[in-house]
Amino acid sequence: MKKIFLLLFVSFSISYINAQTGNRDSIIQLLQNDTEDTSRVLHLADLSYEYLESKPDTTMALALEALTLATQIGFLKGKAASLNRIGNVYSGSGNYAKAMEVYLQALQINEKINNPEGKGTNFNSIGVITKAQEDYRVALDYFLQAKAIAEEINEKHLLSRSLYNIGQCYFGLKKYDSASLYSVQAYNVANNINYSRIIGTILKGMGNIDLENNQYVLALEHFRLSLPHLKKGASFNVISSSYLGISKVFEKLQQKDSVLFYAKQSLDIAKEKGFVEEFRNAARFLSLYYRKFNADSAFFYQDISRAANDSLFSQQKQKQFQSLSFDEKLRQLEMATADLKTKEERKRNLQYAAIVVGLISFIILFFVLSRSIIVKEKFIKFFGVVGLLAVFEFINLYIHPYLDRATNHSPFIMLAILICIGALLVPLHHKMEKWITKIMIEKNKKIRLEAAKKTIATLEKD
Repeated sequence: MKKIFLLLFVSFSISYINAQTGNRDSIIQLLQNDTEDTSRVLHLADLSYEYLESKPDTTMALALEALTLATQIGFLKGKAASLNRIGNVYSGSGNYAKAMEVYLQALQINEKINNPEGKGTNFNSIGVITKAQEDYRVALDYFLQAKAIAEEINEKHLLSRSLYNIGQCYFGLKKYDSASLYSVQAYNVANNINYSRIIGTILKGMGNIDLENNQYVLALEHFRLSLPHLKKGASFNVISSSYLGISKVFEKLQQKDSVLFYAKQSLDIAKEKGFVEEFRNAARFLSLYYRKFNADSAFFYQDISRAANDSLFSQQKQKQFQSLSFDEKLRQLEMATADLKTKEERKRNLQYAAIVVGLISFIILFFVLSRSIIVKEKFIKFFGVVGLLAVFEFINLYIHPYLDRATNHSPFIMLAILICIGALLVPLHHKMEKWITKIMIEKNKKIRLEAAKKTIATLEKD
């Protein structure tokens, strides 16, 4: 009976399901139909997440595109979502410090706009990188905050992820009863909403907990149940880990053939898909297991494990370089955003200055051309000075970027050029002031003369 069960189990486990990209395709379809920029930002952020494990470069490119558009249209919710995706990429590359920096930027935005779902996602993301550094108690605090928000707004996807991560923290603290409790809660929530992306990971985690609790039959069942979900989501690194977990269960059950079969399945999948860490773990396990009865095979897998370890070190170096590349892309975006903001502010200031110059010119012309209003000379001088300052400021705003480049950001040279411009404007201002004053005096005389004539004519009639 055991052999029949094992045969059925083997045939079920090794039958791969084609990786489905339905969610990715549906998001791409939504992007093609987007008419609103805000929707496009959120869909770009969602699509970037779909490539996180397989193509981090694509994730970063899509997230940066979303961040650029969100910044241009002032869409803070989309900006926070994009920053969280960028943080995911840094987290995946092992640059936890930069990931934390970006996550905190996203959190500040979500707090500013009072976006609870965004805050919950940020807390969960911060908890993940804290957990990766084995600071389980601090990570637990972040996950509990995320859980509380998810329950408050009834966001089941966030809740299932938070519960799973809480369970993993307790697993790291070797509190297996609590780890099992929260893992079961996470599975129930994810299963109720058919959140297939995480169900397989939760089941694999439950298998590891059962293995530590010496519940081998239950562990085997959880590992087995995790495989269809993991294959559906193309989570091959977790699939490799699940096969290795099954192998460890059979090691405890002292079933040699099954131990070797599943350990080699784990090794082959990790090798085929390029997951170096999982490949090393499987090779190390096989090396240790073969020491019991086959020294040659033990040394063979030991050499493979060492080579994988060296490759993993090289991969970590590559990730560091990749992280630097991501830093540069983000820096370029920040520079472009700052430059765009500066140009917009300059354009706005130019418009304000032009409005002021136009208003002053209109007022002066109105009084000059008016046939009934007497204007004092002090009034003309006052508006003349204000107009001179407005014109000077307008010129300064207009030529400042060109001066900045031409003088190589030298304050002394820029000041000297602006003084020269002022020196040219002052005599021109005096000439304009004298000309306008002369016109106003002549106009005032005519107004007074006409008023006197009307008064005399009225008196003569009386």
